[in-house]
Amino acid sequence: MGLSDNPVEVLLVLGGVILLLTIMAVLVMWARRRSVGVIAIGAFMSIFAPDPTLEQKIKLVEEAKEKQQEDDEQGEL
Repeated sequence: MGLSDNPVEVLLVLGGVILLLTIMAVLVMWARRRSVGVIAIGAFMSIFAPDPTLEQKIKLVEEAKEKQQEDDEQGEL
């Protein structure tokens, strides 16, 4: 496994990298000018960003549900 011998694949990867770098450069320029467009793009991209505290939140919700069930059971007795 090494670099591809297929020039089309190499050009596609290179084009993708160049496109990504160009998009990043444009976003940085917009951010420096405090453009509304970059704020909207940032908000849209944050929708797809992973939540680093997701597991903690799930655990808290599960614990709250268990506590609520226990309280409900104790109230019925």
